[in-house]
Amino acid sequence: MKAAAKWVLLLGMAALPAFAADDLFASMDRNHDGRITAAEHAASARAMFLAMHADHDGRVTAAEMTAAQKKTGSGDSALSSKEKIRAVDSNRDGVLSAQEHEAGSQRMFALMDRNHDHRLTRQEFETGHARLLP
Repeated sequence: MKAAAKWVLLLGMAALPAFAADDLFASMDRNHDGRITAAEHAASARAMFLAMHADHDGRVTAAEMTAAQKKTGSGDSALSSKEKIRAVDSNRDGVLSAQEHEAGSQRMFALMDRNHDHRLTRQEFETGHARLLP
């Protein structure tokens, strides 16, 4: 697995403050059919971005990400918020735009969707997280 893929997943995991529930898969499976579609994953990613972006300026700073993680206790990574943002900050401005977060989320979904059916089973989801997280 390439390092960039791991960074994308780490950023996605860093963006989980609104979904720090015991069962992340279930919270993302909006129609409760046992699979997360690309649309469900995208909707969850949007909600995650909104939960982090406190000042509603369309960008998430490292300080906002850290504050969101502290609120939910989801910041247990060895990487700083600044490092996580840098992983998918395509324009290198040091902040995470909604578009950059969405693109990172799409890459993460594609990496986890091992059979390329545009849906994640619980096994794909859990295996993807275990495989991509350090």
